[in-house]
Amino acid sequence: MSGSLIKIDEEIVTSAVASVTLTGIDSTYDVYMVAINNMLVVTNGQPNFRVTESGTPNTTSNYDRAGKLLRSINAFSNFSNTNLDKGYLTGSSIGTTDNESANLIMYIFNANNSSEYTFFTQEATTRAVGGELRGGQGGSVFTSTSAIDGIQFFNDSGSGNIASGTFTLYGLKK
Repeated sequence: MSGSLIKIDEEIVTSAVASVTLTGIDSTYDVYMVAINNMLVVTNGQPNFRVTESGTPNTTSNYDRAGKLLRSINAFSNFSNTNLDKGYLTGSSIGTTDNESANLIMYIFNANNSSEYTFFTQEATTRAVGGELRGGQGGSVFTSTSAIDGIQFFNDSGSGNIASGTFTLYGLKK
């Protein structure tokens, strides 16, 4: 497995930004991976993503998701939604107190195939609003047959910026 992850793009956020966009998805790799480490936000909200096409985030209602949320102080729960205008990264809100943060691994499939939907698998850990520890596992699908060239990350709370974190896009060597 050594050498099979090829770094394509990385953004290290050290002061508040509205969003982070990773670019460089093309036909070079069949599978891409995103790693997000220690994402912190300015205002309580849920971390989200959108795909980019020709560098522009797609805001149509073509995002579906499903998964399982594992919680440290409450019962586990399932979640699913269709026809959203964004993809959810974690299934949990994070905020600005109690060392709240998100960490995530996302795999992206069919990204540059304009004949297929783009699929995502996600595994996330969060210290959520109120300090609860959560783990989430699931997937998303972008239900449009178009080639994507990047992925944008943002916090869903109106003016809630991303305060810090490391966002890295890798290609998986064929």
